[in-house]
Amino acid sequence: MTFLPTVFKQSTFFTSQANINCLQMLPQHYWYMWLCQCLNMVLIAEQLSLWMLAIIVLALLWQVSLIYRSQQQNTSKKYFKSKQLSNLGQILPSIGSGMVPHTYKSSLHVSPIILAIFAICGCITIALHAQQLGVLASMVHLLCFAYALKSLELKTRSDLYQLVLLGVFVIASSLIFKQNLAFSAVVFLLLILNLIALLQYFSFEKKMINSLKTMIVLIVQSTLLAIVLFLVFPRLSPFWQVPNANIAKTGLSDSVKPGDIAQLTRSTKLAFRVDFGQQAIPSYSSLYWRAMVLEYYDGFAWTTKSSARDQVETDDLQVVEPVFDASQTEVLPLNYRVIAEPSYQHYLFALTPAVVNPKQADIKASKGYTFQSNKVITQAKSYQLTSFLTAPTGIDLSNEQQTINRSYPKGSNPRLEALAANLKQNYATKMQRAQAVLDMINQELFSYTLQPPLLSDNSLDQFFFDTRAGFCAHYASAFTFLMRASGIPARMVTGYLGGEYNDSNDQQDNAKQGHLSVYQYDAHAWSEIWIEDKGWIRIDPTAAVDPQRVNSGWSEQLLREQSAFENNIFSLYRMKNITWLRVLRLHFDALDYQWTRWVIGFTAKQQLTLFKEWFGNMAHWKLVVIIAVSLMLSMVGLMLLLHLTHYFSLPKKSEPVWQTLYYKILTQLAKQGIEKPISMTPEQFSSQIRRDFPSLALIFSRFTACYSRLCYKPLTETERRKLMVMMKQHYKTLTKSISAKH
Repeated sequence: MTFLPTVFKQSTFFTSQANINCLQMLPQHYWYMWLCQCLNMVLIAEQLSLWMLAIIVLALLWQVSLIYRSQQQNTSKKYFKSKQLSNLGQILPSIGSGMVPHTYKSSLHVSPIILAIFAICGCITIALHAQQLGVLASMVHLLCFAYALKSLELKTRSDLYQLVLLGVFVIASSLIFKQNLAFSAVVFLLLILNLIALLQYFSFEKKMINSLKTMIVLIVQSTLLAIVLFLVFPRLSPFWQVPNANIAKTGLSDSVKPGDIAQLTRSTKLAFRVDFGQQAIPSYSSLYWRAMVLEYYDGFAWTTKSSARDQVETDDLQVVEPVFDASQTEVLPLNYRVIAEPSYQHYLFALTPAVVNPKQADIKASKGYTFQSNKVITQAKSYQLTSFLTAPTGIDLSNEQQTINRSYPKGSNPRLEALAANLKQNYATKMQRAQAVLDMINQELFSYTLQPPLLSDNSLDQFFFDTRAGFCAHYASAFTFLMRASGIPARMVTGYLGGEYNDSNDQQDNAKQGHLSVYQYDAHAWSEIWIEDKGWIRIDPTAAVDPQRVNSGWSEQLLREQSAFENNIFSLYRMKNITWLRVLRLHFDALDYQWTRWVIGFTAKQQLTLFKEWFGNMAHWKLVVIIAVSLMLSMVGLMLLLHLTHYFSLPKKSEPVWQTLYYKILTQLAKQGIEKPISMTPEQFSSQIRRDFPSLALIFSRFTACYSRLCYKPLTETERRKLMVMMKQHYKTLTKSISAKH
């Protein structure tokens, strides 16, 4: 049986062209499709509920059992019956009568009744959880559920097409939630793998590396058009909008307990980036990125709004401070652009005081000189601000606002209240009282740590007099409480401190320019006290206990503590102390920043600015003409590229391969004294060989049958390739037989 072609050994039956729509694949292709499906699901698994992940895992395991069972069933069958091998007449008619060999009969489908029951139960489960999940998450769950089920009913080619298309939709859906450079690169690679799976189905005889090369060429060709469309196609507002997802909020909260921010510092996720352009970046100790002002304290937590527990005549006193008036200050402005990462919240970040670009209509000023987005931030958001760092704020504070910022729940922390009374008695001015508390923190046994002891009911008394170990929120909470209890208007502010300058080019430049990356572990809390004729004064108690945190960033001790939380090679401590890792991370951060700025953040305004740089100021109709011409030229260029690629990929005009192989065999036979007359047809010559040379009869008849079919039968490209594989195998076997016999 050594003369059997490879494709026959992989095949289990012959099928007619009438059944060409039946799905028939090699076993390894099923496993490859299954692997792609697993990778696609992993990409979006973070957005799925645990019960949906369990359903998907069950469906994937079910598919494994089906593939394995189908593989075992097909390998147990014999490829040909022994009497078919001995009787050439039973084989040749099947080859010449429109029958074509296929590969692997699919049995990857279950009972429609069982599948229907499974589908109905899954849809009901999704419907019951729809309100909890939200519209977007429910749609994603339904898409992934359909993707998992479709793999259990692969019977026709259309089923395969639908499965691949669903996989592409799953991949695309993941980009709704993440768009950073690393994630986009993974999405791109998975898209290539999914398309290769489809290409392998039609070109099963090609090696995987050849399919990869073909797909890379196709991707490059389509990328050229995509770049042109990205740059010149009008960035119109969408006719529909993706509903917001009910996703857990990230970053700071509008309610802060003493230990909350210490928990947030365990995250190394990016919070936002800031681009200062050509201006020098301010010193580290000036980079207090304001997010929220917490004016209400109920004895347990600081919040942005009054609660039922601190109804100290404040409900009627919620007065919003006026927006900062930039025209009333002579402080030099600092212009910068912030690109905030998705937080699924409204608050934004700014260096106080600041004003927003008037054209940024989707941002509004909020109380405490903060800013908020009109919509929940579900994707990277870019906005421009102008700050006046040393300008005073809140000089004319109303009596109502002073009352709000002096209120505190009486009796909640009696020892701190007693200390505040002593401060008020011993120190006449507000700044003296504040400095006395800072001196106490600095000179006594207080420590700054990410692992503070637990406090019963978040007691500030217990922290300040007993444990004396905490993070920024502990010190800011206790300090603000002391100031209020001593009669000074005070409030707590949360945001971020500092940021990482991407100094991969020049680490010694004191006038640093460029962008900062601010991470979740940079979250910080500080205090503000109000003084007549000076307004709000920022006081950071952290500077009294750990000056390095305020002046230059985390200390070695804090880095080690943060590393202990993560316990992996890519922890913050190792990243900052291993040179090559730090350099690599900074370079990738620079690439990711440019990706976010120029790709994710490419708006209609930036597109118009780009056109003006290219073509200058011109009428809108001229821009429309330029865009239309660019699109047409890009389409023509792409068609020309495809044509040239196809032209150069075609073999030079010569005899077909099967003609060459047939003539080579005739030449070998002629050398042995067996010549074919010109007037004799291939079938007649095959009959002569069968009669005069029985030892060559079987293999030469098969070789001739393939040749005749390739010459005279209308074939598809796939059928022609399969017959060529068979003919080459017959050629090798026939060449060996001629050499051995003669």
